[in-house]
Amino acid sequence: MTELTKNSIVYRARHMQEMQTILKNISNIKPIAGATGFLNHQTDEMIYLPEHILDLNFLAELKVISKTERYFEFGAAVTLNEILDLGKKNIPPSLYYAVEKIANNAIRSLATIGGNIATANPLSGTFLPMLALDAKLEIRTAENIEWVPFAKYIDKSYAEKREEKYIISRIRIPNETWTKSFYTRIGTPGYIGSDTASFLFLILIQKNILSDMRLFFASDKLIRNKEFDNLLLGRSLPLSQSEVPVIMQKAKQIFTPEQFSSEFHNSCFYNLLEDNLYNLT
Repeated sequence: MTELTKNSIVYRARHMQEMQTILKNISNIKPIAGATGFLNHQTDEMIYLPEHILDLNFLAELKVISKTERYFEFGAAVTLNEILDLGKKNIPPSLYYAVEKIANNAIRSLATIGGNIATANPLSGTFLPMLALDAKLEIRTAENIEWVPFAKYIDKSYAEKREEKYIISRIRIPNETWTKSFYTRIGTPGYIGSDTASFLFLILIQKNILSDMRLFFASDKLIRNKEFDNLLLGRSLPLSQSEVPVIMQKAKQIFTPEQFSSEFHNSCFYNLLEDNLYNLT
């Protein structure tokens, strides 16, 4: 747990090597760029911050956005609004839709993609796109640099490493084209509460065959089932109207109510899934 104080010492690194040196030499230091995560949890008129802060806003390398034939790459200090400014035709649509629904314009102008990802929280806006799109994170500690799949980063086995001193410096997402991308956020807009959840459905169609898909639902629980994926993979499209009720009946056997945080989430998932299946008819 990071200790908070009214008086903080701020360290500003101008290049990556200096940043790693600061990480090495200053104990109990907390990297911050947008700082919206801390501000969201303030309950007093006085703002409390970590005793030692590593300000990442002067590291030009963390502000770079690039695209190649193989992947999209975002510096971790790129703000959420800067991602939206690229336009949904120039980045994976599911990422665009997810970022668009995070908080509000004022928060998105400060909040960074790295900060949102670093929480490893299924309720964070970028969580499902990062997972579904097979994102990788460049993790920098005082001593090492490594690329870590987002799926590994959020796993319980990586929890201890997330408590160590590090920064996420770059996010890399494969440049893949999905035929259909659907993402929606459930709950009160701009607020994370007990009703908050996200639904993501990616479809790849090749020669009228459903050749790949990703279906995720996240509240405080993450739900994905490859048995359901296999139920759909290889089907000819468009689906017939009569196929949808049959698929939904099997879906309710695979995705049981106990897997969901609430009856509300359970109902939302079934309704969204059914709507998306009918969109394939």
